[in-house]
Amino acid sequence: MKKVLLALPLCMSIVGLHAQDTYLQVYDIISAKCGSCHIEAHESGLTLNGSAAEVYDAIYDAIPVNAEAAGKGMKVISPGDPYKSFLFSKINNGLALDVNLTAGEGAACPQEGEPVLDNKQIELIRQWIIFGAKETGNMVDTTIIATFYDEGGIQSVPDPPAPPAPEEGFQIHYGPWFLWPETEHEYWSKFATQIPEDLEVNRIDVIMGDYSHHFIIYKYDAPTYLMNPYGLRDNDPEFLGVSLVTANQFSYDLHLPPNTAFPWESDTWLDLNSHYINYSSTMPLACEVYMNVYTQPAGTAVQEMHTELPANTDIYIPNNGLEYTFEESLYDSGDDEIFLWGISSHTHKYGTDYNVYKRKADGTKGEQIFDASCESTDGIPGCIDEIYDYQHPPIRYWDSFLPIKVSEGVIHEASYINDGPSPVWFGLTSDDEMMVLIYFYLEDTAGLNLPSSVPEQEPLIGIQSFPNPADEQVLVRSEEVFGRDLMLQLTDISGQVVLTQQVYAGDRLAVIDRKQWASGLYLLQLTDNGTVVYSEKIFFR
Repeated sequence: MKKVLLALPLCMSIVGLHAQDTYLQVYDIISAKCGSCHIEAHESGLTLNGSAAEVYDAIYDAIPVNAEAAGKGMKVISPGDPYKSFLFSKINNGLALDVNLTAGEGAACPQEGEPVLDNKQIELIRQWIIFGAKETGNMVDTTIIATFYDEGGIQSVPDPPAPPAPEEGFQIHYGPWFLWPETEHEYWSKFATQIPEDLEVNRIDVIMGDYSHHFIIYKYDAPTYLMNPYGLRDNDPEFLGVSLVTANQFSYDLHLPPNTAFPWESDTWLDLNSHYINYSSTMPLACEVYMNVYTQPAGTAVQEMHTELPANTDIYIPNNGLEYTFEESLYDSGDDEIFLWGISSHTHKYGTDYNVYKRKADGTKGEQIFDASCESTDGIPGCIDEIYDYQHPPIRYWDSFLPIKVSEGVIHEASYINDGPSPVWFGLTSDDEMMVLIYFYLEDTAGLNLPSSVPEQEPLIGIQSFPNPADEQVLVRSEEVFGRDLMLQLTDISGQVVLTQQVYAGDRLAVIDRKQWASGLYLLQLTDNGTVVYSEKIFFR
C-alpha cells in the first residue's frame, strides 16, 4: 500500500510526525468559534467553553438536547459518521451538499455575528469524525485538506444523488477521505443503519467516482462489530460474523428479482469497504460513495438472496510476458442445489480473461456459463468480439435462475499476462493481482412463479466448421446426424444477423454460401429452441 508520506517532502513528513493531536485542533476551532456563546446553561444544553477534556465528554456520542435531532438518531458527535452528527450539521455551511438543517433544528452556527468556519476548518472537523472522533492521536492530514481547498482537487462525486423517499428507503454517505496524487488506499468502516424494525432490501444503488477500484458492503450477522473501532480503519473485519451483501467495481444499481430480497434485522450493522486510486499526477482526490438503499416490509419476499465472494489466493504470475491461467473448483458435499441469479468476476490490471464453467461430477469442466470478455452479451459466452476490461466486468443474470448441484459446483478460471517490472502474487493493492468471483443465488425457488423449465439440451459434439478462414463457402459437418431440428444463425461483428436457415434432424451437413458479406469475423451458432448448442467464429477473407 502506498503511503501519503512518500509523496511529500521530507520536512512535511517530520512535521506530520509531531503534529498536534487532531482533537486538540478541533477543540481550538470549537472553543474560538462556539465557546463564547455555548456557556453553561445555554439553551442548547451544550457547554463548549470548558477544557478540552470537558468539551470532549460533552460532545462525543452524546444525545443532543434538540428533540428534532435526537428523534433522527443523531448524536452531538456520532463517531465515524458526520452525517449523524448534529454539531457537523450546525457548522456545515453548505460544504456537504446533502446536509441541511430542517425545521426544529435551529439556526446554523456560529451565531451572534461570529464569522462562519471556513471550508478547511469544517473539513478538519468532518475528517476527525470520519476517522472515529478519537480524543488523542493525529489521524487527519491537514496538509492535504489545505491543498484541496486552496489549490484545487478532484471531487469523486461532485453531484450527490437524491436519497430515496423516506417511505422507500434511506441513503448512506461514505466519506470523503483524501488521497494525494498517484497514491491509493483501502479503508473499512462499520456503520449503524439504525433501522427501527426488521425489513427487506430489494434494491441498492451505489454511486461512486471513476477512480474507485471497488466498494463492498458486508452485513454483521453477530455482534462482532463491537470488536472494531469507530471510523475508517486499515484492517478488514476479519470476516467474523459477517456476510456479503454486494460488491461493486463501478457505480451500479442492483435491482433484486421480484419476490426476493436481503433480510436486514432492526439495528443492522454494516461494514463498508472502499478502495480508491488517485490516477491524477497533480491533484488530490476526495473519495466518496453514496448508497441508496430501497426497502420493503419484512415478509414481503418469499425467498432470501445470498451473495458469495470466493477468492483463489494461490496465484503467482512471473513478469516474463507469458500468459498464465489458474483455475479453482468450488463445490461442497450433499445433495442440495443452489439457484444462480447473477455472476461476475474481479482481477487487476494483468488479467486477460475470466471464465466460469459448470463442474461435472468427475471434476472436469462442463458447460461454460460466464465469459468476462463478453461485455457485449452481458457475460454470456460465445460473443464475437471478446474484449476483456478488468475495470468493468459484465454481470450475467438468469431470469429463471440456473440450478447448480452443490456437489458438482463450478470451476472459475482466470488468465494473466504480467508485463510489469516484477512478479506478482494475490494482494490488496493495484500493483498486486486478484482472482475473485462474485455470485448471487437462492437456496430455493418455491413461490417465485417461474416459467416451466425446458429440459436442458446437451451441447452437440463432433461438429466441424471448415474451411476457416473461408472464401465463398463454409461447411458445418456432424460425425453423426444432428438428431434434432436446429436453427443455424450467422452474425457479423456489429451484432447484425446476416443469415438464418433451418438444419434438420436427419442431416449431417449444412452449407453456408457467402453472399455479399464483407470480409471479417462472423459468429456461427446452432440453436435448439433458443438454446445455443454449438458456436464457432468464422473468418471470411
